[in-house]
Amino acid sequence: MKALAWFVGALVSASCVTAAAQAEPYSGAADFQTYCSACHGGGGKGDGSIAKSLKKHPPDLTQLASRSKGVFPDDTVFKSIDSRQPGSAHADSDMPAWGDVFAKSSESPGADNAAQRIHTLVAYVKTLQTTP
Repeated sequence: MKALAWFVGALVSASCVTAAAQAEPYSGAADFQTYCSACHGGGGKGDGSIAKSLKKHPPDLTQLASRSKGVFPDDTVFKSIDSRQPGSAHADSDMPAWGDVFAKSSESPGADNAAQRIHTLVAYVKTLQTTP
């Protein structure tokens, strides 16, 4: 009987983990480390391994909310990462248009998947905020 209860519990746990993975297919933390940390640094402070070689120094992402009167600028951050709009703030910087990169990726093909992936990145950057 205990073995059956353990088995049922394991099945329920496994299905919950699977459902969570299906509900959120992208990881903002993993994408940040893969695509952003070389420039912005692992903690988002703008101190990545190639930051000094860029024509424009990457911003300290931990201060975005404090520079916006304590409110995290979700939409601005989304647009900065996406960068597919004409006249993007990053048009003259070294930052790639990640919206294009993600939309062409086999992991997130198409505009909708790219947008979802960028939203997870924005949510992760929001967790990096420090208070003054």
